[in-house]
Amino acid sequence: MSGAGPRARPPARSLSGPTRAALVALGLLASAAVRAAEAPAVAQACLACHGDALAEGAPPIAGHSSNYIQLQLVFFRAGRRKNEIMQGVAEGLSDNDIRALGKYFASLPFPDPPPPADTQPDLTRAGATAALQHRCAACHGDAYLGIQAAPRVARLPEAYLAKALGDYRANARPSSGGAAMTEVAGSLSDADIKALAHYLAVLP
Repeated sequence: MSGAGPRARPPARSLSGPTRAALVALGLLASAAVRAAEAPAVAQACLACHGDALAEGAPPIAGHSSNYIQLQLVFFRAGRRKNEIMQGVAEGLSDNDIRALGKYFASLPFPDPPPPADTQPDLTRAGATAALQHRCAACHGDAYLGIQAAPRVARLPEAYLAKALGDYRANARPSSGGAAMTEVAGSLSDADIKALAHYLAVLP
């Protein structure tokens, strides 16, 4: 038996910042692929409009809370929320289908592309003022990323946000948190709705 001591191990190599970032990105892509592979069959019709490429007028639903997604599907199925396409889809869903869809889409990361360029800063400031006046952050969070039944509203499509606010004001869309949105939107002017939709859509 040799008297030599144990061979010293070379020092561990630290990964550079870009290398770490690349590995993290690869991990996220791999996990996203696993989630996509686990999509229930009933989700395939939803992904046609709400998948990576959104259909015109369709908002992203990935990353919203399961509770919020399920409530919207129940509203569509019952005819309380009006949309010809979504009502047609939802009327064939069972309670188990709705639970599965809520669980699946809530497990996905919210698509978060860079916000569009703000070409109307005056309108943005008006929207920020309206958001403070109507205490939007109290339900949707300081960053407007959503809290429980109140959905994320930051960086959703501007046209979708304007339509949603108009529908709440007209009592054509039920609120997912009691009557909160119906009451808030009831006092909004057309100018308020335009400013709020723009402000939320371009949030950094």
